[in-house]
Amino acid sequence: MKRILIISLVSLALFGCGDDKVTKEYLVGKWDCSFKKYESEYDPKFKEYDEYSLESSENVKQSYKIVDGVLMSKIANNEAVEVDLDKIYKNLTIQGKQGDCEYTTNRNLIKNSGNKFTWEMEMFFTCSDKGGEVTKSKTKRERICTRIK
Repeated sequence: MKRILIISLVSLALFGCGDDKVTKEYLVGKWDCSFKKYESEYDPKFKEYDEYSLESSENVKQSYKIVDGVLMSKIANNEAVEVDLDKIYKNLTIQGKQGDCEYTTNRNLIKNSGNKFTWEMEMFFTCSDKGGEVTKSKTKRERICTRIK
């Protein structure tokens, strides 16, 4: 019994719990991505958010390339932009204020498999008007990408 436990612990130490983190090297290549945006309003009488409704959806081709050690992303004919994965992983939750609204953003980058990843971002807004009335809403953006090259 002790031998099985020791072998299990050694295997876990050698192989870890899996490689589920998206890295620069993993992203390099071309991807077919589905972008979806959902919205939901807050029902003050039920004191809960309504179910999400799909607001928009589009498919795009996205490519990633490492240039001089920096990960760059390009969608269709748009200008390439820098992607800092360390900054993303260190700031999965962001809180702030803009005008009369406070917001919280929860982000998640998931490696589904060797050829598929999901990027989710959910934003919660709480806004006050001059009369003191508070409105709440939330949006969710989801990008699911499958490697094509």
